[in-house]
Parts: sequence; structure tokens; C-alpha cells
Amino acid sequence: MEQEFKFLQVASVIFKVLSWISAGFFLIVTIIVLIGAGGPDTPRLASLIFLLGGGLYFLILFVIAEIIKLLMVVQEKVSRVLGLLEGRPSGS
Repeated sequence: MEQEFKFLQVASVIFKVLSWISAGFFLIVTIIVLIGAGGPDTPRLASLIFLLGGGLYFLILFVIAEIIKLLMVVQEKVSRVLGLLEGRPSGS
């Protein structure tokens, strides 16, 4: 599986990195808006919206990364079972 799905492995890592970057970004924006650097017209409720939006964005990106890994594991298991059914010896 290491060589067969190299792009998907890289994509999974990229999505995880992007999820943590987005979490940090939205946390910083939330703090900036909360302390009032967003301007006097910016309501404090906006900081809560930024926090919830950032959490949702983080969750979506992280779940995408985990789904990619899950699909690679499922494909490996299906290939192993098909190999056993066809009479080929398993690799592990």
C-alpha cells in the first residue's frame, strides 16, 4: 500500500496540516475580534461565530483526512481477502 496510493497518503497529510492551520487561524481571529481590535462596530457575537466556523472548518478538513486513510485501509483489506479467496498467499 505504500507505493500504490502515494498521492492519497500525501493528500491525507495535507488535509490534516490544513485543518490545524485553519484552527490556529480562526482561533487568532476570534481572539482579535474578542479583544476589540476588529473595530468598535464589530459585535462580540462575531467572535463566537468565528470560533464556531473555525471549529466546523477544522472538523471537516480533519474528517476528510481520516476518510482518505480509512478508504486506503479498506482497500488493503479487500485486496488481502480477494487474494486469499483466489488462493494467493497473503503478504503478512
